[in-house]
This record gives sequence, structure tokens and C-alpha cells, in this order.
Amino acid sequence: MPLDQQTVARVLGVDVPPLPAPIVAVTHDSRAVVPGGAFVAINGFTSRGADFVPQALEKGAALIVAEEPADGAPTAVVPSDRVALAALATELAGHPSHDLTVYGITGTNGKTTSSYVLHAILSAAYGEQATGLMTTAEIIVGSEHEAAIRTTGEATQVQANLARMRDAGVQHVVLETSSHGIHLHRVDGTRYAAALFTNLTRDHLDLHGTMEDYYLTKRRLFEWTAGPKLANVDDDWGRRLVGEIEGSLGFGTADDAAYRISGERTEGTSTVFELDTPGHGRLTLTIPLLGDYNVHNVAGAAGIALEMGMPPETLVSAVREMAQVPGRFERVPAAVDRGFEVVVDYAHTDVGLRLVLEVAREVAAGGRLICVYGAAGARDAAKRPKMGAVASELADSAIVTTDDAYHEDPQQIADEVFAGADPANTQVVLDRRAAIAAALAEARPGDVVVVAGKGHERVQHLPTGDVPFHDVTVVTELLQA
Repeated sequence: MPLDQQTVARVLGVDVPPLPAPIVAVTHDSRAVVPGGAFVAINGFTSRGADFVPQALEKGAALIVAEEPADGAPTAVVPSDRVALAALATELAGHPSHDLTVYGITGTNGKTTSSYVLHAILSAAYGEQATGLMTTAEIIVGSEHEAAIRTTGEATQVQANLARMRDAGVQHVVLETSSHGIHLHRVDGTRYAAALFTNLTRDHLDLHGTMEDYYLTKRRLFEWTAGPKLANVDDDWGRRLVGEIEGSLGFGTADDAAYRISGERTEGTSTVFELDTPGHGRLTLTIPLLGDYNVHNVAGAAGIALEMGMPPETLVSAVREMAQVPGRFERVPAAVDRGFEVVVDYAHTDVGLRLVLEVAREVAAGGRLICVYGAAGARDAAKRPKMGAVASELADSAIVTTDDAYHEDPQQIADEVFAGADPANTQVVLDRRAAIAAALAEARPGDVVVVAGKGHERVQHLPTGDVPFHDVTVVTELLQA
């Protein structure tokens, strides 16, 4: 609903210049300003919000919100531009999370898979139309699916999507909550009913600087959440989290885990395991996913569902019927007729790549394991040689290629990855499509090809600009050709 001057002042906590009319919208993108809207001049990593104030005024902005006065513009000066953006977005949307049950999932690896698992469980229990999902891969509102822009969108997007879900009759929302989303105040104003922590490994140190700061950022989700909180106690950071946040429960294979995993075994293309629970005894869960890390992803989501009151029989049925998760050990059907497997996965760190390749090695059995991978630009460069070492260790043949280079030189990134690899089983093919084609040409019946790094994403960010690229589509096209 539109916000009058008194409401805007209350929400921002500062003096607001006279407004000609109530504020009808808020944005940080000067191109998206509407007449009568507020423009929050956010200072980004490479730009100053003040530089876009003239464009916002031309588009009809009635109020500028910034950390310093804007010359010749009606400005509300605030301590934090991002906090202000979230506060206005939440107020304009009518605090939608207060009318929803929001489940937050955070961690380095497994967030998206755990989010899809929990969404599948909730859909089975409450119906598809009553559930929503916001992840790295996509946004789901009931039966409507759309591609996501980033793991956790800006505050305006988060609150608008929550409001859209509320208005569509959704009751339960799974919100993949990244450290960027927390650190940059994108989820401020969101009321979480439950929270899940998967693990913490080296990533995003370009933003956080240290692992300690990275952890403390993730921990804030548990600090915000009054309801059930589960953390993976097989992970040292998760164990620390359970010890530090009152009311948190652990899941994992550890003897002291409240939700304890045991008896894991592979049956065809499924995994079966036992889950000891605090209130429902031992459950046998069969999931259409492979790998120890996926057992943990399901166990955590299952624990949250049970803590929120779901009947165990509903849970058991729901996890058995789950679909593939886009870009997470996603098997490409077009490869089956060739007698080998092609798996697309989002793994983009040395830890994530190791987990995926270990599972792929099991699937390959007596066949060879071929890996196409790369490292992103404008990110923590220290992980690049580590990724090279992991691929050389676990794959029979590895091809280093271009991921999202952003503004960096793809050759320089590849050289840094190759520095940690074994030259005896590694080659560099910078063009991603050509690299995938080389891997497919090398594959024989019984082999497994892993294409890692991009997963579900449909755009490749290069120094020359963005180009459409979707690994599953490219693999399918190459196999059909």
C-alpha cells in the first residue's frame, strides 16, 4: 500500500522532506523508477548510487533515499542505504512473511538441493498450490515456475515475491538464504519460522574476508529464527552453531545428533538410509538421489519438516517421490542411448567438486570418469588451484574450461586452475562448448562425464558480455548432433 510521509519517516527513522503524495513504490534501479516512487541510491561494489539520481528524478522519483544528501533532490539521509531499501520494500509489501511460514536454508554446499527437498516435502503434505520456493535455480509460486536472477534477490524482489505468494494463497515458503543475502540486508524484514544450516566451506571470501566472518554472517539466520533450527553436526561449523544458539538441534551421522543418519546404502539409482528421530523413532527413507552429501541434505530437510509437525508417513512418501534438482547431479537423458552418463552439477568450489566426483566415481564403477570444469572470475582466487588438484585426483581425464569469467581474462583463470592440476590427465579448452564436445567425444559406454560449475544457470558472464549458455541444453544438442 502507498506510504505517507509520516509512515516513511517512521520506517526510515529519519526526517523526510515534504512529499507531494504517498510513496507508491521503491527501487534501487534508476531504470525501474515509477512516478511517485522512491529511489534508494545504493553504493555498489563498483558504482555510486548518487550517479543515478538524475535519471531517477527524470523518471519521476518523488523521494531520494541515500547515505548523503543529493544535490537539488528531496533526500532522506539514512545511516544505511541497504537497510533503508529493505525497510521500505517490506512496508510497501505489507510484511508478507508475517502471513506465511518461511523456512530459511543456508550453508555453502547443499542449500539448493535441501531447498528443493523441503519444498517437495511441503508440497506433498499441503498441496502444490500452498507452497512456494525461492532458490538459486528458480522461483516457484504454486504451479508457476520462473528462473531466478541470483541466490537471494534484492530486498525489493524478496518482499515482492513473498507478497505475490501470499496473494496467490501460498502458505509455506522455502527461502534459500545466502550469505550475500544476509550481509547485504536483502532478507531484512523477513520473519523465519524455521532454519536449516547445511555446512560451511571456503567460498565468498572476496566478500567476507575470513571464514569467521562468513560463519558469523550465516549464524544470523539462526539468531533471527524463533522456531526449529537444525544444523549439520558432521560439519565443525554446524556443531559450533548448535553449541552457540540455544534451541538448535543437530543432524548427521554423529552419535549425539538429534536426527541421526545410519545404514546408508545404494539400491539402483536410489539411496536408502535410516533416520533416528527424537519423536518418531527410526524412519527408513528412500531417496532418488545419490551421494552421502544428498543423504545429509534430505536428513536436514526431513528434520525441519518433522519439527514443524509433519506426520512421518507423509515425509517418507514425499522423499521417495522427489524429482531431480535442476543442475544438482542432474543426469542428462540424451546420454543414455550412448551407454554412458552425463551429469551436470553446480559444484564451483574444491569441496563441492570433490563431493560430486566421488559420487560420479561410484556411478562409473568400472568405467572412466571425465570432468569438465572451471573457476569463476571476480571470486576467491585461492580455490582455483585446489579445484585443479581435486579434478586430477578423482577424474581419469579433466578439461579445464571457462566458467563465469566476468571481467577477468579466462586464460589467466584457467592457468591458475591448471597450476594445481596434474598435466598428465588435464588439458585446457577455453571455449566451454568445445570443452564439453571434447569430453563427449572421449566418452565410451560405462563412462561418466561430469560438467561442473554452471549447473542450472542459463547465462555465461564473459569479459565481452553475457551470452546464453545452459550446460544441459548444450550437452543435449551436442549428443543429438
